[in-house]
Amino acid sequence: MSYWTEVRPREDFYRVLDPDGSPIRDPPDVDEGTLRRMYWAFVRSRAFDEKALRLQRRGEISIHAASVGEEAVPIGTAAALEPGDWCFPTYRQTAAMVYWDASLAKAFAGLMGTEPETTAEHLDEEGEPAVNFSPPYVPLTVNVTNAVGSAMADRFNDRDTVTMSYVGDGSTSEGDFHEALNFAGVFEAPAVTICHNNQWAISVPTHRQTAAETFAQKAEAHGVPHDRVDGNDVLAVYEKTREAVDRARGGEGPTLLECVTYRMVDHNTADEDSVYRDETELERWAELDPVDRFEAYLRAEGVLDDEAASRVAEEAEAAVDEAVAAARAVPESDPQRMFDHHLHGESWTERHQRAELRRELAGENPFVDFDGEGFE
Repeated sequence: MSYWTEVRPREDFYRVLDPDGSPIRDPPDVDEGTLRRMYWAFVRSRAFDEKALRLQRRGEISIHAASVGEEAVPIGTAAALEPGDWCFPTYRQTAAMVYWDASLAKAFAGLMGTEPETTAEHLDEEGEPAVNFSPPYVPLTVNVTNAVGSAMADRFNDRDTVTMSYVGDGSTSEGDFHEALNFAGVFEAPAVTICHNNQWAISVPTHRQTAAETFAQKAEAHGVPHDRVDGNDVLAVYEKTREAVDRARGGEGPTLLECVTYRMVDHNTADEDSVYRDETELERWAELDPVDRFEAYLRAEGVLDDEAASRVAEEAEAAVDEAVAAARAVPESDPQRMFDHHLHGESWTERHQRAELRRELAGENPFVDFDGEGFE
C-alpha cells in the first residue's frame, strides 16, 4: 500500500537531510544557538501536546488539535522570522509560538476556555514574544486574508515587516485562499503563506479534495512564486522560508511554500482516524519523524548529547507543569465578557443581547422581547 495520498506521490521536494539525518547537500547557514533553539522548541511543543491530550481526557480541555509529526513546519518557518514580524497561525502551529517563547500558560488557559480578557488580567506579568502572533485561528483560511491585508498595510506604509500565515492542504480549496493570494500577487504584499500538506483534510485524502498535482502549483494562477519542500526536514523548511522572507522584506512580493508532511495523530480529539486510514501508512511515516531526524543530525554534528537531551526534556516537562498550574489559577470568566471589545462603543443590538443573556442566566425566558422596550 502506498503511504501517499496525493495525485502525484513523488519525493520531488527540496530536502537537506535524508530520513536518517544525514545531510545530502550543504546545510543552510544556521548558528549553533539557533539549532539548539529549534531542538528546544521540538521537545517543548511535544510536551505541550502530550499534556494537552491528558487534560482533554480529564475534561479540563474540551478539544485539542496536536502538531505531532508536523513540528518541523512551524519551527522551521518561525525561525526564519525576525522580531517585529507578524504571524497568523491556526491551531496546528503551537510550535511556532513556542519557538518565540510565547506563554505556555496563556496557551493552556485558552484551551481551558478562559476569555482572553480574563487571561490577560491574570497572566499579564509574562512577556510577549518578539514576533507578533495573532490569536490562533480555527475558521479555515480567514487568517490568510487577514495576513495579506496586514502585509499590504505594511507595504503601503513603507515598513519592512514580513507577515506569515498558515493553511492546511484542505484549506487551499477555500475561496479565501485564492482571494488572498490574488491580492498578495497584485499588490506585491510581503506575505509568506505556508501550506501544511499533511496528506489528510480531516478524513479526506489529498487526491479526493484536489486534482492539482501539487499544492504549490496553485500559486501559479495568481502570479505568486512557489516552492515545495520536505516538511519533516526542519533545515529544508528553514532554508526555503528564509529565502521567501528575505524576498518579501526586499520588496519582491509574496511566496507560497508547500511543506509535505504527515498528520501522525487524529485531526483533533473529536476525530477517530482508524476508521479512514490504514495502520501501515502511519507506520511508514513514523519512520520519518522530524524530531528523530533532526536529533540524529545534531548528535552527528556534536551539538547535542545524552546529557543535553535529558536536560531539555526535563526542563520542558517542568515548564509545561508550571504553565498548567498557572492556567488553572485563572478564574472563570463572567459570561458577559464575551461582548467585550467586539465593537467600538455600545450598540442597541449589544445592549439587547446582554439583556437576553442576563435573563437566561437568571432562569427566565430571554426570547420575549423583540423591540428592546421590554428589557429597559
